[in-house]
Amino acid sequence: MRPFLVTELQAGKLPRWGLLLLCALYILPGFVGRDPWRHADAAGFGVALSMARGSAADWLIPNIAGEPTPGAGPLPFWFGAAAARVLPLSEHAATVVAAMLGLVLLFVATWYAIYALARRPGVLPADPLGAAASRIDFGRAIADSGLLVLLATIGVIARVHETTADAAQLVLCGLFMLGAARALERPLSGGLLAGAAIGASVMTKGLLPAAVLLLTALALPLASRPYRLVAGRWLATVLPAGILIGLLWPLALLASGEAGRLHLAAWLAWNQAQLASPDIDDALYLLRTLPWYFWPSWPVALWAALRWRGRLGEPAIALPLVNLGAIALMSLAGSAAQGSQLLPAALPLAMLAALGLPTLRRNVVSLVDWFAVMTYSLIGLVVWAYWVAFVVGYPPRMAYRAARIAPGFEPDWILLDVAAGLLASLAWIALVRWRVARHPPMIWRAVVLSSGGLVLAWFLLMTLWLPAFNERNTYREVAQRAAQALPDGYRCVGTRALGSAQRATLFYFGRLKFGPPDGDCDWLLVQDTGPLARTTPEPVPGWTLHWEGGRLRDRDERLRLYRRAD
Repeated sequence: MRPFLVTELQAGKLPRWGLLLLCALYILPGFVGRDPWRHADAAGFGVALSMARGSAADWLIPNIAGEPTPGAGPLPFWFGAAAARVLPLSEHAATVVAAMLGLVLLFVATWYAIYALARRPGVLPADPLGAAASRIDFGRAIADSGLLVLLATIGVIARVHETTADAAQLVLCGLFMLGAARALERPLSGGLLAGAAIGASVMTKGLLPAAVLLLTALALPLASRPYRLVAGRWLATVLPAGILIGLLWPLALLASGEAGRLHLAAWLAWNQAQLASPDIDDALYLLRTLPWYFWPSWPVALWAALRWRGRLGEPAIALPLVNLGAIALMSLAGSAAQGSQLLPAALPLAMLAALGLPTLRRNVVSLVDWFAVMTYSLIGLVVWAYWVAFVVGYPPRMAYRAARIAPGFEPDWILLDVAAGLLASLAWIALVRWRVARHPPMIWRAVVLSSGGLVLAWFLLMTLWLPAFNERNTYREVAQRAAQALPDGYRCVGTRALGSAQRATLFYFGRLKFGPPDGDCDWLLVQDTGPLARTTPEPVPGWTLHWEGGRLRDRDERLRLYRRAD
Protein backbone atom coordinates (compact mmCIF):
# COMPACT_ATOMS: atom_id res chain seq x y z
CA MET A 1 0.00 0.00 0.00
CA ARG A 2 1.07 3.58 -0.53
CA PRO A 3 2.58 5.16 2.59
CA PHE A 4 0.64 7.84 4.44
CA LEU A 5 1.43 10.11 7.34
CA VAL A 6 -0.71 10.99 10.35
CA THR A 7 0.67 13.95 12.24
CA GLU A 8 0.17 14.76 15.90
CA LEU A 9 -2.39 17.38 14.92
CA GLN A 10 -4.34 14.91 12.75
CA ALA A 11 -4.42 12.46 15.66
CA GLY A 12 -5.86 15.15 17.90
CA LYS A 13 -8.02 13.92 20.73
CA LEU A 14 -11.78 14.15 20.41
CA PRO A 15 -12.86 15.94 23.61
CA ARG A 16 -14.09 13.31 26.06
CA TRP A 17 -17.03 15.45 27.12
CA GLY A 18 -18.12 15.73 23.49
CA LEU A 19 -17.87 11.99 22.84
CA LEU A 20 -19.66 11.11 26.08
CA LEU A 21 -22.40 13.68 25.40
CA LEU A 22 -22.91 12.29 21.90
CA CYS A 23 -23.16 8.75 23.29
CA ALA A 24 -25.65 9.90 25.94
CA LEU A 25 -27.80 11.67 23.33
CA TYR A 26 -27.67 8.48 21.28
CA ILE A 27 -28.67 6.16 24.13
CA LEU A 28 -31.32 8.02 26.14
CA PRO A 29 -33.83 9.09 23.44
CA GLY A 30 -35.87 6.11 22.34
CA PHE A 31 -35.59 4.40 25.70
CA VAL A 32 -36.96 7.06 28.05
CA GLY A 33 -40.60 8.00 28.30
CA ARG A 34 -42.32 5.35 26.20
CA ASP A 35 -44.35 2.17 26.63
CA PRO A 36 -43.34 -1.21 25.24
CA TRP A 37 -43.98 -0.94 21.51
CA ARG A 38 -45.61 -3.56 19.36
CA HIS A 39 -43.70 -6.27 17.53
CA ALA A 40 -40.22 -7.33 18.64
CA ASP A 41 -39.73 -4.71 21.36
CA ALA A 42 -42.87 -5.66 23.28
CA ALA A 43 -42.29 -9.38 22.74
CA GLY A 44 -38.77 -9.16 24.15
CA PHE A 45 -40.02 -7.22 27.13
CA GLY A 46 -42.72 -9.84 27.62
CA VAL A 47 -40.14 -12.59 28.09
CA ALA A 48 -38.29 -10.58 30.76
CA LEU A 49 -41.59 -9.64 32.41
CA SER A 50 -42.68 -13.29 32.61
CA MET A 51 -39.38 -14.14 34.27
CA ALA A 52 -39.68 -11.27 36.74
CA ARG A 53 -43.23 -12.24 37.73
CA GLY A 54 -42.73 -15.98 37.47
CA SER A 55 -40.88 -18.86 39.07
CA ALA A 56 -37.53 -20.53 38.39
CA ALA A 57 -39.12 -22.49 35.53
CA ASP A 58 -39.90 -19.22 33.74
CA TRP A 59 -36.23 -18.22 33.98
CA LEU A 60 -35.18 -21.50 32.40
CA ILE A 61 -37.85 -21.74 29.70
CA PRO A 62 -38.40 -18.35 27.97
CA ASN A 63 -42.09 -17.62 27.58
CA ILE A 64 -44.55 -14.79 27.35
CA ALA A 65 -47.23 -15.22 30.01
CA GLY A 66 -47.03 -18.99 29.74
CA GLU A 67 -46.62 -19.29 25.98
CA PRO A 68 -43.14 -20.71 25.15
CA THR A 69 -40.94 -18.76 22.75
CA PRO A 70 -38.49 -21.32 21.28
CA GLY A 71 -36.74 -18.69 19.15
CA ALA A 72 -35.52 -16.71 22.15
CA GLY A 73 -32.63 -17.63 24.39
CA PRO A 74 -32.92 -16.62 28.04
CA LEU A 75 -29.65 -14.74 28.61
CA PRO A 76 -30.55 -11.15 27.64
CA PHE A 77 -33.88 -11.41 29.43
CA TRP A 78 -32.25 -12.61 32.64
CA PHE A 79 -30.66 -9.18 33.00
CA GLY A 80 -33.92 -7.37 32.32
CA ALA A 81 -35.84 -9.59 34.74
CA ALA A 82 -33.19 -9.18 37.44
CA ALA A 83 -33.35 -5.40 37.02
CA ALA A 84 -37.17 -5.52 37.25
CA ARG A 85 -36.92 -7.35 40.56
CA VAL A 86 -34.15 -5.27 42.08
CA LEU A 87 -34.62 -1.69 40.90
CA PRO A 88 -37.29 0.54 42.51
CA LEU A 89 -38.80 1.31 39.10
CA SER A 90 -41.66 0.06 36.99
CA GLU A 91 -40.98 -3.29 35.36
CA HIS A 92 -40.59 -1.75 31.93
CA ALA A 93 -38.35 1.08 33.14
CA ALA A 94 -36.11 -1.45 34.89
CA THR A 95 -35.69 -3.57 31.77
CA VAL A 96 -34.94 -0.40 29.82
CA VAL A 97 -32.14 0.42 32.29
CA ALA A 98 -30.65 -3.03 31.63
CA ALA A 99 -30.86 -2.44 27.87
CA MET A 100 -29.17 0.96 28.20
CA LEU A 101 -26.34 -0.56 30.22
CA GLY A 102 -25.91 -3.13 27.45
CA LEU A 103 -25.57 -0.33 24.91
CA VAL A 104 -22.95 1.36 27.08
CA LEU A 105 -21.06 -1.95 27.23
CA LEU A 106 -21.21 -2.18 23.44
CA PHE A 107 -19.65 1.26 23.00
CA VAL A 108 -16.92 0.57 25.56
CA ALA A 109 -16.04 -2.81 24.03
CA THR A 110 -15.98 -1.38 20.51
CA TRP A 111 -13.71 1.52 21.47
CA TYR A 112 -11.19 -0.63 23.31
CA ALA A 113 -11.16 -3.32 20.60
CA ILE A 114 -10.32 -0.77 17.92
CA TYR A 115 -7.80 0.93 20.19
CA ALA A 116 -5.99 -2.34 20.90
CA LEU A 117 -5.70 -3.15 17.20
CA ALA A 118 -4.91 0.34 15.92
CA ARG A 119 -1.89 0.93 18.15
CA ARG A 120 -0.08 -2.18 16.94
CA PRO A 121 3.20 -1.49 15.07
CA GLY A 122 1.95 -2.97 11.79
CA VAL A 123 -0.87 -0.43 11.58
CA LEU A 124 1.09 2.70 12.40
CA PRO A 125 1.79 4.88 9.34
CA ALA A 126 5.29 5.36 8.01
CA ASP A 127 7.31 8.07 9.73
CA PRO A 128 10.48 8.86 7.72
CA LEU A 129 10.71 12.41 9.10
CA GLY A 130 9.79 11.70 12.72
CA ALA A 131 6.68 13.87 12.46
CA ALA A 132 4.02 11.21 12.95
CA ALA A 133 1.69 10.90 15.91
CA SER A 134 2.61 8.60 18.74
CA ARG A 135 1.28 5.07 18.90
CA ILE A 136 -1.11 5.96 21.72
CA ASP A 137 -2.48 9.08 20.04
CA PHE A 138 -2.95 7.31 16.71
CA GLY A 139 -4.75 4.38 18.32
CA ARG A 140 -6.99 6.70 20.29
CA ALA A 141 -7.89 8.73 17.20
CA ILE A 142 -8.77 5.58 15.25
CA ALA A 143 -10.85 4.26 18.16
CA ASP A 144 -12.73 7.57 18.40
CA SER A 145 -13.34 7.44 14.66
CA GLY A 146 -14.58 3.84 14.76
CA LEU A 147 -17.06 4.62 17.52
CA LEU A 148 -18.30 7.66 15.59
CA VAL A 149 -18.78 5.49 12.50
CA LEU A 150 -20.84 3.02 14.54
CA LEU A 151 -22.93 5.91 15.92
CA ALA A 152 -23.44 7.20 12.38
CA THR A 153 -24.60 3.85 10.91
CA ILE A 154 -28.23 4.41 9.98
CA GLY A 155 -29.56 0.87 10.34
CA VAL A 156 -28.26 0.35 13.86
CA ILE A 157 -29.89 3.12 15.86
CA ALA A 158 -33.49 1.86 15.91
CA ARG A 159 -32.51 -1.80 16.46
CA VAL A 160 -30.39 -1.16 19.53
CA HIS A 161 -33.20 0.79 21.19
CA GLU A 162 -35.33 -2.34 21.54
CA THR A 163 -35.43 -4.83 24.40
CA THR A 164 -34.65 -7.75 22.08
CA ALA A 165 -32.13 -10.53 21.66
CA ASP A 166 -30.92 -8.82 18.46
CA ALA A 167 -29.59 -5.84 20.41
CA ALA A 168 -28.04 -8.16 23.00
CA GLN A 169 -26.32 -10.17 20.26
CA LEU A 170 -24.66 -7.01 18.96
CA VAL A 171 -23.25 -6.43 22.46
CA LEU A 172 -21.86 -9.98 22.47
CA CYS A 173 -20.24 -9.37 19.09
CA GLY A 174 -18.54 -6.31 20.54
CA LEU A 175 -17.24 -8.38 23.46
CA PHE A 176 -15.97 -11.02 21.03
CA MET A 177 -14.11 -8.36 19.06
CA LEU A 178 -12.59 -7.04 22.27
CA GLY A 179 -11.51 -10.54 23.29
CA ALA A 180 -10.00 -11.23 19.87
CA ALA A 181 -8.11 -7.92 19.91
CA ARG A 182 -6.88 -8.51 23.47
CA ALA A 183 -5.75 -12.06 22.64
CA LEU A 184 -2.79 -10.79 20.62
CA GLU A 185 -1.13 -9.67 23.85
CA ARG A 186 -3.03 -11.78 26.40
CA PRO A 187 -4.30 -14.86 24.53
CA LEU A 188 -5.70 -16.59 27.61
CA SER A 189 -7.86 -13.76 28.95
CA GLY A 190 -8.75 -12.64 25.43
CA GLY A 191 -9.69 -16.17 24.44
CA LEU A 192 -11.78 -16.55 27.58
CA LEU A 193 -13.71 -13.35 26.79
CA ALA A 194 -14.20 -14.32 23.14
CA GLY A 195 -15.24 -17.85 24.09
CA ALA A 196 -17.70 -16.51 26.65
CA ALA A 197 -19.24 -14.33 23.92
CA ILE A 198 -19.60 -17.39 21.66
CA GLY A 199 -21.24 -19.45 24.39
CA ALA A 200 -23.48 -16.57 25.42
CA SER A 201 -24.60 -16.22 21.78
CA VAL A 202 -26.05 -19.73 21.98
CA MET A 203 -28.21 -18.55 24.87
CA THR A 204 -29.14 -15.34 23.06
CA LYS A 205 -29.75 -15.80 19.33
CA GLY A 206 -29.11 -19.50 18.86
CA LEU A 207 -26.56 -21.66 17.08
CA LEU A 208 -26.14 -19.72 13.83
CA PRO A 209 -24.78 -16.44 15.31
CA ALA A 210 -22.59 -18.47 17.67
CA ALA A 211 -21.27 -20.41 14.67
CA VAL A 212 -20.35 -17.12 12.99
CA LEU A 213 -18.18 -16.08 15.93
CA LEU A 214 -16.71 -19.59 16.25
CA LEU A 215 -15.82 -19.64 12.56
CA THR A 216 -14.18 -16.23 12.96
CA ALA A 217 -12.10 -17.53 15.88
CA LEU A 218 -10.99 -20.62 13.93
CA ALA A 219 -10.15 -18.69 10.75
CA LEU A 220 -8.12 -15.91 12.36
CA PRO A 221 -4.89 -17.96 12.68
CA LEU A 222 -5.22 -18.88 9.00
CA ALA A 223 -5.68 -15.28 7.90
CA SER A 224 -3.19 -13.45 10.13
CA ARG A 225 0.37 -14.32 11.18
CA PRO A 226 0.12 -12.57 14.59
CA TYR A 227 -2.82 -14.80 15.41
CA ARG A 228 -0.86 -17.86 14.30
CA LEU A 229 1.80 -16.98 16.85
CA VAL A 230 -0.76 -17.22 19.66
CA ALA A 231 -3.00 -19.83 18.02
CA GLY A 232 -2.26 -22.57 20.54
CA ARG A 233 -3.25 -20.60 23.62
CA TRP A 234 -5.99 -18.74 21.76
CA LEU A 235 -7.79 -21.87 20.55
CA ALA A 236 -7.10 -23.78 23.77
CA THR A 237 -9.08 -21.11 25.60
CA VAL A 238 -11.74 -19.90 23.19
CA LEU A 239 -13.00 -23.34 22.15
CA PRO A 240 -13.52 -24.85 25.63
CA ALA A 241 -15.01 -21.63 26.97
CA GLY A 242 -17.41 -21.32 24.04
CA ILE A 243 -18.49 -24.97 24.17
CA LEU A 244 -18.89 -25.19 27.93
CA ILE A 245 -20.82 -21.94 28.29
CA GLY A 246 -22.90 -22.71 25.21
CA LEU A 247 -23.93 -26.09 26.66
CA LEU A 248 -25.02 -24.76 30.06
CA TRP A 249 -28.57 -23.80 29.13
CA PRO A 250 -29.35 -26.77 26.81
CA LEU A 251 -28.09 -29.21 29.44
CA ALA A 252 -30.15 -27.45 32.11
CA LEU A 253 -33.23 -27.84 29.89
CA LEU A 254 -32.42 -31.50 29.36
CA ALA A 255 -32.23 -32.09 33.10
CA SER A 256 -35.31 -30.08 34.04
CA GLY A 257 -38.01 -32.58 33.16
CA GLU A 258 -40.44 -33.08 30.32
CA ALA A 259 -41.25 -29.39 29.84
CA GLY A 260 -37.56 -28.53 29.52
CA ARG A 261 -36.92 -31.36 27.06
CA LEU A 262 -39.88 -30.30 24.93
CA HIS A 263 -38.61 -26.73 24.88
CA LEU A 264 -35.12 -27.93 23.94
CA ALA A 265 -36.56 -29.92 21.04
CA ALA A 266 -38.54 -26.88 19.87
CA TRP A 267 -35.44 -24.68 20.19
CA LEU A 268 -33.34 -27.11 18.15
CA ALA A 269 -36.07 -27.27 15.50
CA TRP A 270 -36.13 -23.47 15.38
CA ASN A 271 -32.37 -23.40 14.89
CA GLN A 272 -32.62 -25.95 12.09
CA ALA A 273 -35.27 -23.85 10.39
CA GLN A 274 -32.81 -20.94 10.25
CA LEU A 275 -30.56 -22.91 7.90
CA ALA A 276 -32.86 -22.82 4.88
CA SER A 277 -31.32 -21.02 1.91
CA PRO A 278 -32.62 -17.51 1.22
CA ASP A 279 -34.91 -17.02 -1.75
CA ILE A 280 -35.07 -14.31 -4.39
CA ASP A 281 -37.11 -12.07 -2.10
CA ASP A 282 -34.30 -12.15 0.48
CA ALA A 283 -31.74 -11.25 -2.19
CA LEU A 284 -33.86 -8.33 -3.39
CA TYR A 285 -34.29 -7.21 0.22
CA LEU A 286 -30.52 -7.14 0.65
CA LEU A 287 -30.00 -5.13 -2.53
CA ARG A 288 -32.58 -2.56 -1.47
CA THR A 289 -31.59 -2.35 2.16
CA LEU A 290 -27.84 -2.73 2.58
CA PRO A 291 -26.72 0.52 0.87
CA TRP A 292 -28.63 2.71 3.34
CA TYR A 293 -28.66 0.31 6.27
CA PHE A 294 -24.87 0.43 6.64
CA TRP A 295 -24.36 3.99 5.44
CA PRO A 296 -21.84 5.64 5.79
CA SER A 297 -19.63 2.79 7.01
CA TRP A 298 -19.69 0.46 4.00
CA PRO A 299 -18.13 2.76 1.34
CA VAL A 300 -15.32 3.81 3.70
CA ALA A 301 -14.83 0.18 4.78
CA LEU A 302 -14.61 -0.87 1.14
CA TRP A 303 -12.03 1.83 0.53
CA ALA A 304 -10.05 0.66 3.55
CA ALA A 305 -9.99 -2.93 2.28
CA LEU A 306 -8.68 -1.73 -1.09
CA ARG A 307 -6.19 0.69 0.45
CA TRP A 308 -4.79 -1.96 2.84
CA ARG A 309 -4.95 -4.85 0.35
CA GLY A 310 -1.20 -5.41 0.59
CA ARG A 311 -1.41 -5.89 4.37
CA LEU A 312 -4.60 -7.88 4.84
CA GLY A 313 -2.84 -10.09 7.38
CA GLU A 314 -2.64 -7.27 9.90
CA PRO A 315 -5.01 -8.10 12.78
CA ALA A 316 -6.75 -4.73 12.48
CA ILE A 317 -7.73 -5.67 8.92
CA ALA A 318 -7.95 -9.45 9.22
CA LEU A 319 -10.31 -9.55 12.20
CA PRO A 320 -13.13 -7.45 10.68
CA LEU A 321 -12.67 -9.00 7.21
CA VAL A 322 -12.84 -12.56 8.53
CA ASN A 323 -15.88 -11.68 10.63
CA LEU A 324 -17.59 -10.10 7.63
CA GLY A 325 -16.88 -13.24 5.62
CA ALA A 326 -18.45 -15.38 8.32
CA ILE A 327 -21.51 -13.11 8.42
CA ALA A 328 -21.80 -13.36 4.63
CA LEU A 329 -21.82 -17.15 4.90
CA MET A 330 -24.51 -16.88 7.55
CA SER A 331 -26.66 -14.73 5.29
CA LEU A 332 -26.35 -17.37 2.55
CA ALA A 333 -27.29 -20.13 4.99
CA GLY A 334 -30.04 -18.21 6.74
CA SER A 335 -33.70 -18.56 5.92
CA ALA A 336 -34.39 -14.81 5.98
CA ALA A 337 -31.57 -12.35 5.48
CA GLN A 338 -33.32 -9.59 7.37
CA GLY A 339 -31.87 -6.57 9.10
CA SER A 340 -31.77 -8.21 12.52
CA GLN A 341 -29.51 -11.00 11.23
CA LEU A 342 -27.18 -8.57 9.48
CA LEU A 343 -26.99 -6.17 12.42
CA PRO A 344 -23.66 -7.62 13.73
CA ALA A 345 -21.99 -6.63 10.45
CA ALA A 346 -22.10 -3.01 11.63
CA LEU A 347 -19.19 -3.67 14.00
CA PRO A 348 -16.57 -5.01 11.55
CA LEU A 349 -17.62 -2.38 9.01
CA ALA A 350 -17.05 0.37 11.57
CA MET A 351 -13.65 -1.11 12.47
CA LEU A 352 -12.58 -1.23 8.83
CA ALA A 353 -13.94 2.24 8.09
CA ALA A 354 -11.95 3.70 10.99
CA LEU A 355 -8.73 2.49 9.36
CA GLY A 356 -9.78 3.93 6.03
CA LEU A 357 -10.43 7.43 7.34
CA PRO A 358 -6.76 8.55 7.60
CA THR A 359 -6.24 7.72 3.93
CA LEU A 360 -9.29 9.51 2.53
CA ARG A 361 -8.63 12.40 0.23
CA ARG A 362 -9.78 15.82 1.26
CA ASN A 363 -12.37 16.09 -1.53
CA VAL A 364 -13.91 12.77 -0.45
CA VAL A 365 -14.12 13.97 3.15
CA SER A 366 -15.78 17.16 1.93
CA LEU A 367 -18.28 15.11 -0.09
CA VAL A 368 -19.19 13.01 2.96
CA ASP A 369 -19.58 16.16 5.04
CA TRP A 370 -21.70 17.84 2.37
CA PHE A 371 -23.97 14.82 2.20
CA ALA A 372 -24.33 14.72 5.99
CA VAL A 373 -25.06 18.45 6.29
CA MET A 374 -27.63 18.46 3.50
CA THR A 375 -29.33 15.21 4.50
CA TYR A 376 -29.64 15.71 8.24
CA SER A 377 -30.38 19.42 8.03
CA LEU A 378 -33.24 18.61 5.66
CA ILE A 379 -34.46 15.81 7.93
CA GLY A 380 -34.36 18.10 10.95
CA LEU A 381 -36.25 20.78 9.07
CA VAL A 382 -38.90 18.30 7.92
CA VAL A 383 -39.31 16.89 11.43
CA TRP A 384 -39.83 20.38 12.86
CA ALA A 385 -42.13 21.52 10.04
CA TYR A 386 -44.46 18.52 10.24
CA TRP A 387 -44.52 18.66 14.01
CA VAL A 388 -45.54 22.34 14.01
CA ALA A 389 -48.19 21.56 11.40
CA PHE A 390 -49.37 18.64 13.55
CA VAL A 391 -49.76 20.86 16.60
CA VAL A 392 -51.22 24.04 15.07
CA GLY A 393 -53.07 22.43 12.15
CA TYR A 394 -51.45 24.59 9.48
CA PRO A 395 -50.62 24.15 6.61
CA PRO A 396 -53.67 21.87 6.27
CA ARG A 397 -52.09 19.33 3.91
CA MET A 398 -49.03 18.85 6.10
CA ALA A 399 -51.22 18.69 9.20
CA TYR A 400 -53.37 16.00 7.57
CA ARG A 401 -50.37 13.87 6.67
CA ALA A 402 -48.88 14.29 10.13
CA ALA A 403 -52.17 13.33 11.78
CA ARG A 404 -52.21 10.03 9.89
CA ILE A 405 -49.27 8.88 12.04
CA ALA A 406 -51.59 8.62 15.04
CA PRO A 407 -55.24 9.15 14.04
CA GLY A 408 -57.34 10.50 16.86
CA PHE A 409 -54.36 11.66 18.89
CA GLU A 410 -54.51 15.26 20.09
CA PRO A 411 -50.98 16.75 20.12
CA ASP A 412 -49.95 19.34 22.64
CA TRP A 413 -47.04 21.65 23.30
CA ILE A 414 -44.66 20.07 25.79
CA LEU A 415 -42.29 22.81 26.86
CA LEU A 416 -39.49 20.48 27.95
CA ASP A 417 -39.54 18.56 24.65
CA VAL A 418 -39.61 21.76 22.62
CA ALA A 419 -36.71 23.22 24.60
CA ALA A 420 -34.69 20.01 24.21
CA GLY A 421 -35.38 19.92 20.49
CA LEU A 422 -34.33 23.56 20.08
CA LEU A 423 -31.11 22.97 22.02
CA ALA A 424 -30.32 19.92 19.88
CA SER A 425 -30.95 21.89 16.70
CA LEU A 426 -28.76 24.77 17.87
CA ALA A 427 -26.03 22.28 18.78
CA TRP A 428 -26.22 20.84 15.25
CA ILE A 429 -25.89 24.32 13.73
CA ALA A 430 -22.90 25.02 15.97
CA LEU A 431 -21.29 21.71 14.97
CA VAL A 432 -21.75 22.43 11.27
CA ARG A 433 -20.40 25.94 11.69
CA TRP A 434 -17.34 24.63 13.56
CA ARG A 435 -16.67 22.01 10.90
CA VAL A 436 -17.06 24.43 7.99
CA ALA A 437 -15.26 27.40 9.52
CA ARG A 438 -12.33 25.68 11.24
CA HIS A 439 -11.54 22.91 8.72
CA PRO A 440 -10.17 20.71 11.53
CA PRO A 441 -7.48 18.28 10.35
CA MET A 442 -8.29 15.49 12.82
CA ILE A 443 -8.96 11.98 11.54
CA TRP A 444 -12.43 11.84 13.02
CA ARG A 445 -13.57 15.03 11.27
CA ALA A 446 -14.91 12.97 8.33
CA VAL A 447 -17.62 11.28 10.39
CA VAL A 448 -18.39 13.72 13.18
CA LEU A 449 -21.12 15.40 11.12
CA SER A 450 -22.62 12.07 10.06
CA SER A 451 -22.83 10.82 13.64
CA GLY A 452 -24.00 14.18 15.00
CA GLY A 453 -26.63 14.49 12.27
CA LEU A 454 -28.09 11.04 12.88
CA VAL A 455 -28.19 11.70 16.62
CA LEU A 456 -29.98 15.01 15.94
CA ALA A 457 -32.61 13.33 13.75
CA TRP A 458 -33.15 10.54 16.28
CA PHE A 459 -33.30 13.01 19.17
CA LEU A 460 -35.94 15.15 17.47
CA LEU A 461 -38.06 12.13 16.57
CA MET A 462 -37.82 10.71 20.08
CA THR A 463 -38.71 13.98 21.81
CA LEU A 464 -41.09 15.99 19.64
CA TRP A 465 -42.83 13.01 18.08
CA LEU A 466 -42.56 10.55 20.97
CA PRO A 467 -46.12 11.10 22.30
CA ALA A 468 -47.56 10.42 18.84
CA PHE A 469 -45.35 7.41 18.22
CA ASN A 470 -46.18 6.07 21.66
CA GLU A 471 -49.89 6.50 21.00
CA ARG A 472 -49.52 4.68 17.69
CA ASN A 473 -47.56 1.72 19.03
CA THR A 474 -48.81 1.13 22.57
CA TYR A 475 -51.50 -1.30 23.72
CA ARG A 476 -51.94 0.36 27.11
CA GLU A 477 -55.52 1.55 26.56
CA VAL A 478 -56.64 -1.65 24.84
CA ALA A 479 -55.18 -3.81 27.61
CA GLN A 480 -56.87 -1.76 30.31
CA ARG A 481 -60.24 -1.97 28.56
CA ALA A 482 -59.88 -5.72 28.13
CA ALA A 483 -59.02 -6.11 31.82
CA GLN A 484 -62.08 -4.06 32.81
CA ALA A 485 -64.29 -6.33 30.70
CA LEU A 486 -63.26 -9.38 32.74
CA PRO A 487 -65.13 -10.10 35.97
CA ASP A 488 -63.45 -10.51 39.31
CA GLY A 489 -62.47 -14.05 40.11
CA TYR A 490 -62.21 -15.38 36.56
CA ARG A 491 -60.04 -18.46 36.25
CA CYS A 492 -57.93 -17.78 33.15
CA VAL A 493 -58.02 -16.51 29.58
CA GLY A 494 -57.22 -18.77 26.65
CA THR A 495 -55.98 -17.31 23.40
CA ARG A 496 -56.30 -17.93 19.70
CA ALA A 497 -54.02 -16.31 17.08
CA LEU A 498 -52.83 -13.75 19.63
CA GLY A 499 -49.48 -12.21 18.69
CA SER A 500 -46.51 -12.23 21.04
CA ALA A 501 -46.39 -8.44 21.35
CA GLN A 502 -50.11 -8.23 22.09
CA ARG A 503 -49.84 -11.01 24.67
CA ALA A 504 -46.93 -9.28 26.40
CA THR A 505 -48.60 -5.88 26.63
CA LEU A 506 -51.94 -7.32 27.77
CA PHE A 507 -50.03 -9.21 30.44
CA TYR A 508 -48.21 -6.03 31.49
CA PHE A 509 -50.88 -3.32 31.34
CA GLY A 510 -53.97 -5.45 32.00
CA ARG A 511 -52.32 -8.15 34.13
CA LEU A 512 -54.50 -10.73 32.36
CA LYS A 513 -54.21 -14.27 33.70
CA PHE A 514 -53.46 -16.28 30.59
CA GLY A 515 -53.93 -20.02 30.72
CA PRO A 516 -51.50 -22.62 29.36
CA PRO A 517 -51.71 -23.39 25.62
CA ASP A 518 -53.84 -26.49 26.24
CA GLY A 519 -55.63 -25.13 29.31
CA ASP A 520 -59.38 -25.22 29.94
CA CYS A 521 -60.19 -21.55 30.55
CA ASP A 522 -63.50 -19.80 31.08
CA TRP A 523 -62.58 -16.93 28.75
CA LEU A 524 -61.14 -16.84 25.23
CA LEU A 525 -59.28 -13.93 23.59
CA VAL A 526 -59.10 -14.00 19.79
CA GLN A 527 -57.04 -11.69 17.59
CA ASP A 528 -58.39 -11.09 14.10
CA THR A 529 -56.22 -9.38 11.52
CA GLY A 530 -56.65 -8.11 7.98
CA PRO A 531 -60.16 -8.24 6.45
CA LEU A 532 -61.46 -10.33 9.37
CA ALA A 533 -60.86 -7.41 11.72
CA ARG A 534 -63.21 -5.21 9.72
CA THR A 535 -66.11 -7.65 9.53
CA THR A 536 -68.65 -9.07 11.95
CA PRO A 537 -67.07 -12.16 13.48
CA GLU A 538 -68.46 -15.62 12.87
CA PRO A 539 -69.96 -17.28 15.97
CA VAL A 540 -67.50 -19.39 17.91
CA PRO A 541 -69.17 -22.66 18.96
CA GLY A 542 -69.44 -22.88 22.73
CA TRP A 543 -68.52 -19.24 23.29
CA THR A 544 -70.40 -15.93 23.57
CA LEU A 545 -68.89 -12.65 22.41
CA HIS A 546 -68.51 -10.39 25.45
CA TRP A 547 -66.20 -7.55 24.37
CA GLU A 548 -64.23 -6.41 21.37
CA GLY A 549 -61.78 -3.59 20.86
CA GLY A 550 -58.60 -2.45 19.25
CA ARG A 551 -56.32 0.45 18.77
CA LEU A 552 -57.94 3.41 17.06
CA ARG A 553 -54.97 3.70 14.76
CA ASP A 554 -55.19 0.15 13.37
CA ARG A 555 -58.32 -1.03 11.56
CA ASP A 556 -56.61 -4.26 10.52
CA GLU A 557 -56.41 -5.67 14.03
CA ARG A 558 -59.23 -6.52 16.40
CA LEU A 559 -59.27 -8.23 19.77
CA ARG A 560 -62.42 -10.14 20.70
CA LEU A 561 -63.09 -11.55 24.16
CA TYR A 562 -65.46 -14.50 24.47
CA ARG A 563 -67.12 -16.00 27.56
CA ARG A 564 -67.71 -19.70 27.73
CA ALA A 565 -71.38 -20.41 27.09
CA ASP A 566 -73.29 -21.97 29.97
